[in-house]
Amino acid sequence: MAAKPRLRLLHTSDVHLGAYDSSGESMRRELEDGFRRVIDIGLREGVDFMLVAGDFFDNARVREETMTFAAEQIARLERPVVIAPGNHDHVGPGSVYDRVDLPALAQNLQIMRQPMGETVAVDGLEVEVWGRSHTEQLFDFMPFEGPPPRGDAPWQIGIGHGHFIHPRALMHHSFHIREQHLVESQRDYVALGHWEQMTRVAAGESVVAAYSGAPEGLGGNQAGGHVLVVDLLEDGEVRITAHPLEGEGSLAHDDLPYLRGL
Repeated sequence: MAAKPRLRLLHTSDVHLGAYDSSGESMRRELEDGFRRVIDIGLREGVDFMLVAGDFFDNARVREETMTFAAEQIARLERPVVIAPGNHDHVGPGSVYDRVDLPALAQNLQIMRQPMGETVAVDGLEVEVWGRSHTEQLFDFMPFEGPPPRGDAPWQIGIGHGHFIHPRALMHHSFHIREQHLVESQRDYVALGHWEQMTRVAAGESVVAAYSGAPEGLGGNQAGGHVLVVDLLEDGEVRITAHPLEGEGSLAHDDLPYLRGL
């Protein structure tokens, strides 16, 4: 098998920019500082591209200056960035992404908009990203049910926002993601969002899947505080390193919290 191009991915989610736009300047600044540190880590670690797995914005009513801040930080990375909207920043009627043309402000940004699924070719790289965007209109939405076959690029990435079903899961939670869905995706790495806690999840033998966790937990609950740097290696191996947004130390692939599925 021919060697694949070595790439480095920055994976974040659940940034929830704008959650405190009308209720508290200090907490608003904390969320923005968290995303600023995500970009700082991406620059420090020399990533090739970045994925945001949903809930980049908290709602469709965020201040325009919050959206401008987001675009400025994305542009600062100077690497391709792909956003797959989640339930808070969904596509469709009333979408936050219809208010401001973010790709015009950050020309390295691509926004996935298709609830039935779409594949995005990452600019200048031998990688394709497949995912489904939320609309908040389908109560039984399953981000990874019935994925298409792998594409032609050497690296195939999945991205989605939902609740991984595991033995301790609360089944009433929406947007179910099952281990079998991830296995059937046949993607090399699946970037997940919806949980504030950084967690690697079971996805069979050949797929690596993980939640990045939130840069800053909402309501003062700091459940995340990490960003994931994902190394896609020449031999096809995928290795994750979790970098804290504050303080020293990182967690290697095998040391990340891990959950098996049902």
